[in-house]
Amino acid sequence: MAEESVFLCYVRHIFKNWVGFQTAIDAGMGGPYAKEKEVWLGVQVENYFKQYENVKPEEIEEYLGEMLENEFDTYFEDGSLAEVSSKFCCAYGLSLSNPNDEIFREMREVKVSSSRTRKISKSEECEKMVSPVCSVTNEIENLSMNEEDDGWTTVSHKRHK
Repeated sequence: MAEESVFLCYVRHIFKNWVGFQTAIDAGMGGPYAKEKEVWLGVQVENYFKQYENVKPEEIEEYLGEMLENEFDTYFEDGSLAEVSSKFCCAYGLSLSNPNDEIFREMREVKVSSSRTRKISKSEECEKMVSPVCSVTNEIENLSMNEEDDGWTTVSHKRHK
């Protein structure tokens, strides 16, 4: 099996930490195979960057937005899609020219117990990188039930015309 690129690991890391996206998946958007679709979507994002030169944030935002609507019946009105798209544009070039750049540091932080001395393969490292730092479930449980709270993320099905 081919080793995953730094960029693909980064995309998966961003997806795992994108609260709105994970909330949509947890709410059943994307159907019973939503987790598999999430993995597939990461590959599609990477392929988009490989296929087109100098991808602009609005281009990947449009592409990713369409994919999210089609595959997950989900859209985002909170600006997070634009933010994620900008991160991807910044990270792609860096992943090719400087894969050790600071923006990849957070996803590379792998906790290894002192009793475990064997070398971690890059595929294992990538698997650990994409596991969420905080559980979305714990975040949801800790949220205040106050309706005036601005921290809520609204997830809804795509509006049909």
